[in-house]
Formats: sequence, C-alpha cells, structure tokens
Amino acid sequence: MAGLPPGFSSSNDVGLDRRYRWAKAALDAGESREACEILRQSVAEAPSWAPAWKLLGDALVASGEPEQARGAYERTDALDHAGRLGARLELARLGAIAPKDAMQKGYVAALFDEYSDRFDAHLLERLNYRAPDLMLRALREVCATKARALRFEHALDLGCGTGLMGEAIRPFAGLLTGADLSSGMLAKARAKLVYDDLFQGEIVEFLRARPRSGADLILAADVLVYISDLQPLFAAVAAALCPRGLFAFTVQSCDEAATLHGYLLGLDNRFAHSQAHLRKAAASQTLEVAHLANVVTRHDAGRDVQGFMVVLASAR
Repeated sequence: MAGLPPGFSSSNDVGLDRRYRWAKAALDAGESREACEILRQSVAEAPSWAPAWKLLGDALVASGEPEQARGAYERTDALDHAGRLGARLELARLGAIAPKDAMQKGYVAALFDEYSDRFDAHLLERLNYRAPDLMLRALREVCATKARALRFEHALDLGCGTGLMGEAIRPFAGLLTGADLSSGMLAKARAKLVYDDLFQGEIVEFLRARPRSGADLILAADVLVYISDLQPLFAAVAAALCPRGLFAFTVQSCDEAATLHGYLLGLDNRFAHSQAHLRKAAASQTLEVAHLANVVTRHDAGRDVQGFMVVLASAR
C-alpha cells in the first residue's frame, strides 16, 4: 500500500488501508486531531497493525498529547519486533527510554533499503554530500604528516552503502571490503564492481569477526550518526587495525554543554557527538587523534549540517 513505512504491507482490509492514507494526508496537512480520530478508530479495529499505532503516536505528538503518544509508541514497539518503524527513537525523544537504547538495526536497514534506488542522486544532487571528498583530503594530509604513502593494503568501508566512499578510496587500496546492514544498498554497491568483498551486517559485529590487526585503513562516511556511544565501536576498530593503521570518519557535531552523555539524538533521527566524547572514546582505545576539523558534511532542509572530520591513528 502506497504511503506505508518501508518493510510493511497492507492491513489486508481495504477500508483500513484507505483510512491510513487519509490519516497520513491529514497529518501532513497539519490536521493532527483529525488524524488522531481516524487512527483511533483504525487501531480499535486492527489492534495488531503496527504502522497505524506508529502514525497515531506521531499524530498525538503533533496534537500536544505526549503521554498518550508514549502509549502508542510503546504499543508499536511491542508489535514491531525488528524496530523497523523507529518507535524507540520517538520514545527516547519523549524521555521514556535512554537515547543509547533508541536506534535499532531494523530501523536503519529498512530506512536504507527503501532509500537505495534514489540514494546517490539524492545525496549528490540535492544534499551536496561531501563526506568522501573530505575524508580523502584528510587522509592525504595525515599521510603527508606521517611521511607515509597514500596507499593501503586492506581497507574496510563500514556502512558502505551504494559505494560512494568505495569509489573514492579504490585507487588507493589493495583490497577493499565493504559492510552494510541494508541488502538494497549492498546490491547497488555490488553492481559498481568497486569492492573485493561485501558483507551484510551490523558494523561492530562485522569488525569483531575480522582478523585482529588485519586492516590498515577503516572508513565510516556518514555512518556513526546511527550510533550513540562510540566507545564499543572504537574498541572493535582498535582491534581490527594493524600498527599505524588509520580510522577515518565523519560525524555530526554538538556543543559540549548541550549533552550529558557526549551525544544527542536529533529530530533527523541521527546522533550528533561532542568533540570531548570523540577524544575520550579514542583515548580509551589508544587511538591517537591525527586529524580533527570542523566541517559541513552535507545540506539538509536548506541548512548546512555541521560535523567533524576525524582521522584516528593506531598507537600500537
């Protein structure tokens, strides 16, 4: 049914499907109370249909009813076991759960499966996406400072997506391995013939399964925005990097004073990280900060998205 979130199908009731479309249109038009009325009727008739509960939660938030919205999102979370609808992100914003528990693999995979067919065009033509260029420039600077060639025997591209970062680093890598949660994105990457190998899975689990000290470059372009606390990832990176290996990544940035934990969940369902959190997580794993610069990684909703371009070096 058109208008449903990725990964979800019709309610198998034509009338309920029609009501869902009406409610979504009403909410998009700013008629949140009308949407609530329609959706309350829908969930009463189809109490196990998760998308209707999620949309009801959205409509209740827009109507200024956060407590009732919390109940709708909790019901969504109970029905949507894979977390594809992102109800926990909304619960975190309402203060019902901790931000570190908000992001689920199912949400990220569903988001990018649905996005895969238009991903490259949207990022490059509309969002002015620049992470691969920024990362390649930073790697050039670090390699020049360290008097080493811009050449890597084995590079790992975390959250490789359709292969935009892979295309940028390919001339400088012997072996290039990519990993991503989304099967749709991996299909696009595979078709480009950029990678020597591709794996589907969560990136920390992927790194933990790699040979210890097996990579001299690890990349994560616009990927860490889907991770809250970066310390577990940095630990897996440190184990996978060989001595003098490099880890290059971009993140969205937030002010130190704006967060107690070192990261914030934004309205865009992405995490922003403080510089202090990055430095603390790196130091805990004996990763040296070789490069850290304020950058604009892309545009969104007509504004620059502020972030950090970071290169860490293994101090082993």
